[in-house]
Parts: sequence; structure tokens; C-alpha cells
Amino acid sequence: MTIKVSVDAGHAGFGVTPGKRALDGSMYEWEFNDGCVRHFMDELSKYEAVEQLRVDDPTGKRDVPLSERAQKANAWGANLHVSFHGNAGPTTASGVETFVYPSTTAHNRQVALCIHNHIINATGRKNRGLKTADFQILRTTKMESLLIEGGFMTNAEELALMKTDAYRSKVGRAAAAGIAESYGLKRKVEPKPVAPVQAAQTQAAPTIRYMYTGGYAYDSLQKVHTFLFKGAHGYDVKRGPDGSIIFLIGPFDTSAQNFRDCMAELSKFDSNIRLLTREEAAKWRDK
Repeated sequence: MTIKVSVDAGHAGFGVTPGKRALDGSMYEWEFNDGCVRHFMDELSKYEAVEQLRVDDPTGKRDVPLSERAQKANAWGANLHVSFHGNAGPTTASGVETFVYPSTTAHNRQVALCIHNHIINATGRKNRGLKTADFQILRTTKMESLLIEGGFMTNAEELALMKTDAYRSKVGRAAAAGIAESYGLKRKVEPKPVAPVQAAQTQAAPTIRYMYTGGYAYDSLQKVHTFLFKGAHGYDVKRGPDGSIIFLIGPFDTSAQNFRDCMAELSKFDSNIRLLTREEAAKWRDK
């Protein structure tokens, strides 16, 4: 049996959803939610007999109405819906909590609790428990569903964690592991590496690099973002000190055509593109 899992990152970014951001404005809630979703979907893709559908706007430029998100999940026939969020409250509040609809099934509670416990174990954050709430996304989705509050943006210590790719990875991948355990999913078997022929042994290994851009805003930001999205280029984003958006794009094989094409297009907007190694890119993400 194939399990169909729909997922959404709460709200939207780039100033689209008013108020949903850190107290100091240094992070939109969607930035955290989106990071969790991307790691969640990547991890879940490593299992057999599971399909996925993201029902929010993956660019963060449109806050898809909750009714539309639920309609997409319902029409697709999802078995489970997962919604990722960042929490807010008193500055002393911290930890992770997970919500289900008050009248949901016992099985839904079991799945949600399994996912919640995986996240607590992975992050080591305060366990605020499994709770019930009449949230619209839980009420209007026809399948079993849950909403994860992965940390408090209003807590300085937790906000610092939520800004890192490492913490977002822990939350998203732990949630996927909880689903795998709940539904008995089997991890895909990776093909065994084939011994290279003698001729291939003389070939140099590809040079892998990431493109680090300057900050973008207004029209140039929209043009660059549209180019990256249409070209299906992988990227991470951060907000610069002046409020502009900085992109980390890649990875690229520097000998490949898509690297040359991307460099040529971005050079129209940015003369300060730098190339980073894998190690340098990892350090940038975790700052």
C-alpha cells in the first residue's frame, strides 16, 4: 500500500504574511517552516511506498489560503497531512508541541505522538506534549493531520537554533522518521556502487562549487528568484544586514552546462558572485 502525505509550510515569507516573524524582524516564520518542509520531503523520499505533495507556495511569495491548502490535499487523496510552524508566546516559553484536531481518531493521535517524540529526541528541546486545537488546517483536511510547532521565535535561544539549517534538518527529518515508523515504511535500498573501468580511473573528479550572491531586493530579487525557480536550481536564502536577500545556489559541477548557464544569467544582476566549497557552504548555512 502506498501512503500519500501532503505537507505545507505555514504562512509565507518576504513580508507577505504580516506579523509572522521574529520580534527583531531577523527571520520570517516561513523561512523556518520552509526549511523543515524541504528536509522532511528529502528524508521521506528515501522510503518506499510513499508519495508527497506540497500544498503551499514553495517560493514563499504567496500565502496560500488555508482553504486552498486543504482543498489540494483533499482532492489529491492524501492519507496524512503535516503542517510545519514556528511558535510565538512569552519570551520565556520554549520547546516543541504538536497539535491534532480534538475529535480525531486514536490512530491519528498515535501517529502524531510518534512524530512528536521523534522530534523531541532529535532536537533535545522541551517536550510541550501532544495537544488538541480547532485549527482550520486540521479541521478542513479530510484525512488524518497534525500541526508541528517546532520552536518559539519569541525565545532568543530557540530563535538562534531555528535560524540554522542544522536545526531545521533535525525537525524535518525526525518528522519523516516518525511517519516511517508509524506506517512501517521500508527504506529504499541504495544501489551498490559499480567498480569503475580502468579508463574511468584516470578521469579527474568533478569540482563541486556553490554560488554565493550579493544581496537582492525589489525588482532584481523577483527576477533572480523567478530564474532560480523556473530552472529548478537548489538554493538557500538568508537576509543580509540591510534587509536584502542573499542566495546560496547549488551544488554545481563546474564543468557542467547548467553551471555556465546559471553563472551567465546571474552575472546580469550581480558582479560579486563568489564560488564556495561544500565546507564553506555548510558553514554559511549554520551561521
